[in-house]
Amino acid sequence: MGFDKLINSWAAIFPLAVLLYYFFRKRYETKTISSTLFWEESMREMKVSPYLKNLQRNALFYLQMAALVLLVVVLLDPFVKKEGSLDGHTVFVVDTSATMLAEPDGQSLWNRHKTLMEELAVERTGQPISIITTGKEPSLLLREETDGELVRSAIDKLEVAYEHEHMDHAIEFVKSFLLSEPADVHIFTDALDRNQFTEADEAISWNIHSSNEPIKNLSILNFGAVRTSDGNEAIVKIGNQSGVIVEGMVKIKDPLTDDVLAEQKISIEGNKEQLVSFKELPPRQALLAELDMDDEYAADNAATILLGNELSEAVVDVQLHELVKKAFEAVNLAVTSGGAQEMAAAQDSAIVVTNDASFLKKGSKPFLLIGRNDASPVPASGTIKTEDHPLFALSELSEVYVAELYPPFRNFTTLATVGDKPFIQQSKRGDIVILSDIEMTDWPLHPSFPLFIWSTTEMLGADVDSLGVFTPKERKAVLSGGDEMELFTLQDEYITSVAEGAQFVAPSVPDLYKAIDGRSERLFSVQLEQSEKEVRSGSSFRVGRKAENETEEEGHSGIGWFLILPILVLLLAEWEVQRRRGYPN
Repeated sequence: MGFDKLINSWAAIFPLAVLLYYFFRKRYETKTISSTLFWEESMREMKVSPYLKNLQRNALFYLQMAALVLLVVVLLDPFVKKEGSLDGHTVFVVDTSATMLAEPDGQSLWNRHKTLMEELAVERTGQPISIITTGKEPSLLLREETDGELVRSAIDKLEVAYEHEHMDHAIEFVKSFLLSEPADVHIFTDALDRNQFTEADEAISWNIHSSNEPIKNLSILNFGAVRTSDGNEAIVKIGNQSGVIVEGMVKIKDPLTDDVLAEQKISIEGNKEQLVSFKELPPRQALLAELDMDDEYAADNAATILLGNELSEAVVDVQLHELVKKAFEAVNLAVTSGGAQEMAAAQDSAIVVTNDASFLKKGSKPFLLIGRNDASPVPASGTIKTEDHPLFALSELSEVYVAELYPPFRNFTTLATVGDKPFIQQSKRGDIVILSDIEMTDWPLHPSFPLFIWSTTEMLGADVDSLGVFTPKERKAVLSGGDEMELFTLQDEYITSVAEGAQFVAPSVPDLYKAIDGRSERLFSVQLEQSEKEVRSGSSFRVGRKAENETEEEGHSGIGWFLILPILVLLLAEWEVQRRRGYPN
């Protein structure tokens, strides 16, 4: 035990003053003496030990002295020494990945860690505390906050983001944030490898709080489905991460109506994987696979899939400039070169890029026409002006030079002009027409060229009813047909809005959602990352300065406030004694 404020020891003069007052104050007591003989004897006894008599006969003195002594102790701010690393700056690194929802003992790791954070925050009230959450881009939620209420409020508002933790990013972020200043860092996760701290910072103490309890988990590792002539076919890959045989049910549902389309009973051996197939499912726009089994991690027990017709390949006419093919390769498409026969065969399964105008009357899918092989170009002059269209949401064409243009198509919508002549058109089917050869322009020298190609592939290759598949909180550019895109759950609960030109950020909870813009309503799916379908466990440990020196810092835990109640009790007792005895004459 120790005292933090010894400077207040001057307050000890108050109980000393009271003590001296009781020693030397005059006392008059009324006594009945039957004889002068006994009177003389009584006076001699009082003169022999006057101080002791005062102490023995005055309970009020004891109460006053006890209250004053305790008050002095409170002013000295007593504390007890407590083992633990309590540096001035404390940093909480919080793993917000989906695996934190695992429940090894009926309570999730997430709730367990939040309780521990709250306890540490109470112990370090008044000390600076920072809170960092993990993810591909770690976030600093609180910076050296000393207000205990704000710290506890921030901890209470923490939520699981389902995104992979990318703990290496978080550790590097902490190091750059602290700049080698002394700090006590606490990482709350499920498991962490000691090798992450091979280069331990001398000024930082790393405290890893994890769980070494084995977790029983079954997960949907993969879920796929295809359209067939008989409807839909689906296959589910299930993994059993526990060491025992588990029995249960696999269900295929329509997430839009919650109807059960098919189900199968399965039995999986410990640490094994199993494929479950479903055939002749009714045609649906989306499917949901769901596990009905007893495990301790539910986040990976469901998976959704959209049955769209997205195109991920492109066939480029061999007669076009090589830069056209390079541009399509830059937007991550599988690109091949081909002639008229290859393009005709692939028109319904890939994006066709050609200068052959006859393809406007072939196939059922729109394509990209660059130039024309059935007309001659004429000179052009002037700046490019574009209409308000999603094709130009990311690309600016005003500085592009165009030397020659082909004649426009009748009854096509003009999207961009050079001077007063059409430059880019769109057919009613959705075909995109560029009325110039690439070599007649300097467009490939501008960054707008690959951006325009990307917008074109999104428009030609995407399913009109689907926005695609995302991982939790994934950032991605998405074409919008209106000024703003609004995101909703399937139950029509509003989530957020994405302004035109802003980056699309997917919701964090894996599920099926819908996006509504000025023109249409499209579905999109958020799926759990593969890394979050495997639950890990590991021991807690400490590395860094404290571990290397093998010494424990002793923190202070104040106990002065425990003495307030005894002081109040003593004051009440003193008042009661004074009331009963009355004031002395």
